[in-house]
Amino acid sequence: MGQLAGTRIGWENEHLATFLLSKIAFVANPITVADDIGSDFFCTLFESRTKNNAEQLFPRNSFAIQIKSKEGTIHATNKIQYLDKLELPFFVGIVDQNKLQLRIYSGEYLPILFPLYGIPLGLRLSPVPAKKIETDGYCKVTRDKNFVALNALLRLPFVMEIGAHESRSDTLKKAQRLGELCSRIHDNISARTSKEYIFRTGQPGSAIILAGPGSVHTFRNNFCLRLAEAFYNIEWLYNNQRNNFRMKEFRIYEKCYWDLLDSGTEIPPILKKIYDQLKQQLINEK
Repeated sequence: MGQLAGTRIGWENEHLATFLLSKIAFVANPITVADDIGSDFFCTLFESRTKNNAEQLFPRNSFAIQIKSKEGTIHATNKIQYLDKLELPFFVGIVDQNKLQLRIYSGEYLPILFPLYGIPLGLRLSPVPAKKIETDGYCKVTRDKNFVALNALLRLPFVMEIGAHESRSDTLKKAQRLGELCSRIHDNISARTSKEYIFRTGQPGSAIILAGPGSVHTFRNNFCLRLAEAFYNIEWLYNNQRNNFRMKEFRIYEKCYWDLLDSGTEIPPILKKIYDQLKQQLINEK
């Protein structure tokens, strides 16, 4: 019995992808079929530095990537649980054997999709040529009459392509850009995990902020922690950069603190501790 040509082509594409990804990252892949849970490769980007008159590679951000042989919508319903729990940036790579290229598309909106719409019953991933997607157009979700998410179509914006014939310097520049994107996605994964629900976008100064069944239970405590952070920084300025310390700024935060107490808001111990500590220091040095 002969070998299926389709299986062979898929094997060739994975090996080409391994070669191209190895130009920018350390590459690992499942060693058995049983280990293949949704990503073909786990990659760690590296940074090139010259030390002791030799080029050395230092690890940076990690990501997971699924390799495909052709463009088109990807049916990912069987990967929903995997993608929901994955705490790494997820990408899709499309291999072009004729051009010896790997086109990479970003799943950067996955950490936003699930907390906003819940876990859908069906999921499709759609790589698109645009590098930027409007924040209200990254996904399309259908719901039933009870607002349960039935099917979700998530758009994956184009990131870059890696070619076999590119110069090393050009490839490393692309690796740096990919690393910056991974850092932002890591921040958004952390935001979801910590239940802060403030997600960074690729546009400076912009963010996606989710409110609803999840955020409504955590936003008060998160605000109190941010207020505690402000008091800690004001204390540091007072002790280390007195010229940048402003009593008026402290009074603004202090009023907010007392208004929270008057409203009956439960104050975390760390907020009370730093306020009392800072207030006593300011009183003692009057």
